[in-house]
Amino acid sequence: RRTHEDMDRELRRLEEHYEVDRADTLKAKARLDEIRRKLLVLDEWTWNQRLVTGKENHLWLVSSSDFNGDPDRFEEELDAFMQEAAKRDPMPAKPRCAFLGVPPIYRDMYDLVRDLGGDVVFNEVQRQFAMPHLAEDIVEQYLLYTYPYTIKERLEDILPQLQQRKVDLVLSYIQSFCHLQIDNILLKKYTGLPFLTLEGDQPEPMDNRALLRLESFFEVHS
Repeated sequence: RRTHEDMDRELRRLEEHYEVDRADTLKAKARLDEIRRKLLVLDEWTWNQRLVTGKENHLWLVSSSDFNGDPDRFEEELDAFMQEAAKRDPMPAKPRCAFLGVPPIYRDMYDLVRDLGGDVVFNEVQRQFAMPHLAEDIVEQYLLYTYPYTIKERLEDILPQLQQRKVDLVLSYIQSFCHLQIDNILLKKYTGLPFLTLEGDQPEPMDNRALLRLESFFEVHS
């Protein structure tokens, strides 16, 4: 069970290890939150203004887990990308897809979805890496971060996003032997949308069996 007290205690242990205090932590948080706000705009451009592809969304948001080890350079590159994206024409309407679960390890996943006529407008866990629920209190911000917690917290985040983004199809990705396979059963039950589970193990192109399932899914639901 998540509590403010437990999270605060763990953060203070981390601060003690790195010999910093809460003021130092909040200063660093404020700096990183500036970048996160820009990523939230990028995310909105993916599903609303339709200026950013699902693959681009995936790459930027997943990289926000550590800002590629250099937040300043990351922000410079993000600013340049968004300046370019702002000049684009909106992408044409296609079946709107959500990716739930851990970021897919298949190298060609997003390209295949695009080629089959789909359009990814929601990357669940990648969005969580960007910390979409910014809060002044760092403890609260980490409590609002859904991925490490239960399926209940994930669904409270996922279901409103599926509705807001007008998602048509759900693709759920799980790693082989991952405990989140159990969560996947409940995700399929509660989303109420056409749902396909894909499972991978190695960073390689999608295998023929999974590709056939993906193709069949789009043939039926597109």
